[in-house]
Amino acid sequence: MPDREHDIVLASENRTFYGREEIGRFITPEYIRGLFEGGTFSNDRRQNGARVPCVTLKMHFRDKALLEGIRDYFKLRNRVYEYTHGGRHYAMLIVRDTPALKNTFVPFFKNQLLGHKGIQFEEWLKMFPYLNSLHHRDLPGRDLKT
Repeated sequence: MPDREHDIVLASENRTFYGREEIGRFITPEYIRGLFEGGTFSNDRRQNGARVPCVTLKMHFRDKALLEGIRDYFKLRNRVYEYTHGGRHYAMLIVRDTPALKNTFVPFFKNQLLGHKGIQFEEWLKMFPYLNSLHHRDLPGRDLKT
């Protein structure tokens, strides 16, 4: 006979407190910046060896809706990937699109990351200085409310 308590715990392990639409209503710039303190500002390599800047945020797959909410907040078209590694199931948002990085992510995070990630962000900008020449569009979370 199955253990009912065990089944309830397993069922709740892969749920989130809010769904994707609700997450979109509650998400704030400060919340996103806090999550990205654990994210990665790095680079990928193309087949020709060229480095391409990228921003990555990875979580357990149960938080895929949260990553989709962040993607939607920034009005990105990126897919949130799912993959399994080492017996664990992950969801990951990767942004490599230079205009999105340059016009949205750089101004959103510049001088806003409080921990060591702020230093890593500045070093990342030194690797890709063209990302620092801004052509701002309307940034999420900075609209004036009347």
